[in-house]
Amino acid sequence: MTTVITFPVHEDADDLAAASGAPRPLTVQRIAVTGYTPQDAPPVKLLPRPVTVDSRAPAGPAAVEAAHWQSDPADDSRVDAIARSVTQAALEVLGGTRPLQQMARWLDPDSYERLQLRANLVRSRNAAPAGRTGGQLPAPVRLHRQVVIRCCRICPVSEGVYEASVVAAEQNRVRAAALRIELRRGLWKITALEIG
Repeated sequence: MTTVITFPVHEDADDLAAASGAPRPLTVQRIAVTGYTPQDAPPVKLLPRPVTVDSRAPAGPAAVEAAHWQSDPADDSRVDAIARSVTQAALEVLGGTRPLQQMARWLDPDSYERLQLRANLVRSRNAAPAGRTGGQLPAPVRLHRQVVIRCCRICPVSEGVYEASVVAAEQNRVRAAALRIELRRGLWKITALEIG
């Protein structure tokens, strides 16, 4: 019995690899072939990828339209600008150079409360405990915290929903942030904000 290795053809694998920067995935399937000797084995053949049908997926024109959905370039640039500015503002809130109330327009209530809690924890950690200063003046507080956005990548999830990852550099460290941005009642809102 001879084993022939076949490489399935992934029509969208090249698009995914180009979009993510990853190499094209390679999958190997073993197929038992009878009636051949190792000397006259057939050459490697490319087989089309098997199509799997999900019984839970909707069928019809709506499913075809959803599969070929493309994001609007105007929305992409708007969401990119929002992700950059909200990340910079959130890091400034954590640094104590921006009031948290300025974030109320952009964050949903859960994200706003989480950022408020984190800012309070950072502020209490950085504050000198009472009675431990030893008669010395506390260290001067920087009035301006320089936050520079290094890069931002956005990924449209569905219509009106984006996810973004942002890399920001402060004076002595580099931080990453992940955001989920959704269009709600005509306004872009941050529904999830994670800062590393």
